[in-house]
Amino acid sequence: MPSRRRVALFGARALAGTVGLAVAVVVVGAAAVVPWPTLERAPASVLVSPVPTEQQRVCPGPLLTLAEDSSQAQAATSVGPADAEFGANATSAGSDWIRPSSTELAAPDNAKSDVDGAPRLVRVPVQDGATTVPLVGASQSQTAATDSLAGLAVAACAEAVSDAWLVGGSTDVGRTSLVLLSNPSTVVAAVDLAVYGEAGLVNAPGSTGILVQPGAQRIVSLAGLAPNLRSPVVHVSSHGGQVAAALEQSVVRGLEPGGAEIVGSSAVPGLTQRIAGLLITTQAAVAATDSTGIAEDTPSVRILVPGDTAATVELGVVGAGGQQVGIESEEGKPGGSSLQVEIQPGIATEVPLVGLIPGAYSVELRSDQPIVAAAQASSVGTAGKDFAWFSASGTLDDDFLVAVAPGPGPALHLVNTADEDATYTATPETGQPVTVTVPAGESGTLPLTASARYLVSGGRTTVASVGYSGAGLVSSFTLGQAGPLAAPIQVYPH
Repeated sequence: MPSRRRVALFGARALAGTVGLAVAVVVVGAAAVVPWPTLERAPASVLVSPVPTEQQRVCPGPLLTLAEDSSQAQAATSVGPADAEFGANATSAGSDWIRPSSTELAAPDNAKSDVDGAPRLVRVPVQDGATTVPLVGASQSQTAATDSLAGLAVAACAEAVSDAWLVGGSTDVGRTSLVLLSNPSTVVAAVDLAVYGEAGLVNAPGSTGILVQPGAQRIVSLAGLAPNLRSPVVHVSSHGGQVAAALEQSVVRGLEPGGAEIVGSSAVPGLTQRIAGLLITTQAAVAATDSTGIAEDTPSVRILVPGDTAATVELGVVGAGGQQVGIESEEGKPGGSSLQVEIQPGIATEVPLVGLIPGAYSVELRSDQPIVAAAQASSVGTAGKDFAWFSASGTLDDDFLVAVAPGPGPALHLVNTADEDATYTATPETGQPVTVTVPAGESGTLPLTASARYLVSGGRTTVASVGYSGAGLVSSFTLGQAGPLAAPIQVYPH
């Protein structure tokens, strides 16, 4: 029989083991709850701020017509000069206005460039010691009134880029569309054009490897690449030198000219696209559609899904007062505050906006796949018949400059995409500033003076355009953020 001493010793050891086990459980549990100390080391990097360089903008040049010479059906000829307005400001305070210099590019494809002028290269040097690039604004306008070409065409003078989307134009009967490729750089640009239509991507021989010489413009007839398209979308990509791309469209209805427009590039493909300042100047009747598409004079939005997956797109239209506008169906039946459509990949699709009364609207498209988009509308008045394209554009994240080319009734259209109200102030180079308060998520308008320059401040995320409207004249151009080439870059060495 065990002695009392052995029993006591065994009990003490058992108790110690139990306590030790309990302590171990507590320690392990605490380790699971209490965070362990960690040692983190950020990867080595350096923030590099490029030296600010000269800012450049390219104005597309005068309006053009084809076949002035019957022996050269694809030869382009200008129909008068375009008027340009440009300016720059070195400080956001607006106290240091700069007058940019400008030179003309070579235009060998325009037989009358020596008479009517050519694309214009606007250059703004960076002042000595400056750490930021100046704000730049530039635009051009032209009103044509000939037997074959009539209408108002206003366009922004744009930066040269290596990738752009042109949403607009037509090569259907009575429509002429020209792709304008301007190369302000000092090296040759090799340009590829991918043309999408209502039946998908077009097999267009001659659309790749288009050489644009340094300091020159090439004019490409879209009908020569893709004839009989009602709804083209053109993707422009360049290698070597960068190009400023634009598309000129003109219309002849029967024997009468029916408008002209120069379409700038739209925002890059994205899940959200916004269009500021869609101008409806006349009450369009409910226009029925047929097998060929949407009837003329019906405002519409052209949408393309560049990818391989179909997209569900929700389209909403907002009036100047912030009210959601009901969109009627194609049959004229009242619709809701938004319209949901299915867009097949690679198919340029027109969505009609039926039932809009005259006014200025903003359009927002939300998609589950990246899209590009632009809207169009027409105008009828004493000057005849005209139309305009209103491209989607990205947000402006700070102050920006507006140079207002000559034209009737110019106005700045603003969409405040921020979560709080914004009070915008447009300060002209000379004269009194004008202001407007735009609630969060809504739009507003500021009247402008033609041939003037404004510094616009007060917003932090803004979609903006400048629209023109008169008696039978309408046009628009978007305002975009300057390229990010001078933005600081975080560099991570190997």
